[in-house]
Amino acid sequence: MMETWDQMKERHRQERYKLVAQFSKNTTKTEAAKELKMSLQALNNFAKRNNIYWWVIKQGQRSEKT
Repeated sequence: MMETWDQMKERHRQERYKLVAQFSKNTTKTEAAKELKMSLQALNNFAKRNNIYWWVIKQGQRSEKT
């Protein structure tokens, strides 16, 4: 049996949530946004909307380019 449109939308929502939640445990928001090819603002909004706590915070640190 094929999934309905609503079932597909819900599955995609859950997949996005799981993916962002994985990133929240071991990368910064900036790194995650780059990896997911989305803006930092969109990632922040998604995390806030879905109550995803970001564990890795490196505020104000910039990586040195060599």
